[in-house]
Amino acid sequence: MSNVKKFRDEAFHRQGGLCWYCGRPMAAASDKRSSRRTAEHLLAQCDGGEDVAENIVAACWLCNTRRHTSKTPLSPQAFQDYVRQRLARGNWFNPKGGQPAEAPTSSACHPRA
Repeated sequence: MSNVKKFRDEAFHRQGGLCWYCGRPMAAASDKRSSRRTAEHLLAQCDGGEDVAENIVAACWLCNTRRHTSKTPLSPQAFQDYVRQRLARGNWFNPKGGQPAEAPTSSACHPRA
């Protein structure tokens, strides 16, 4: 098992099986659903983030992917706040809900297993 997968699984257990961003239960990493757990680098690797436990949390695939679909993703805390606000309004899982206004699309960074 790679260190990233090990840190992801440790974070998953530390977080009680809940996504760091949306707080919803996550499925196994091998699952194909959008709720599957992924390793989320709080400081993205393309920005110098390292594969260390302190920089990796467990996030569902949907949240991880949406955070990294912009040229300038929001900070982890700002994105968590954004996701929770959208959840409170009932439109985080709405595919027409869009992205944060200040986050244009396309990015070089992608979520890892």
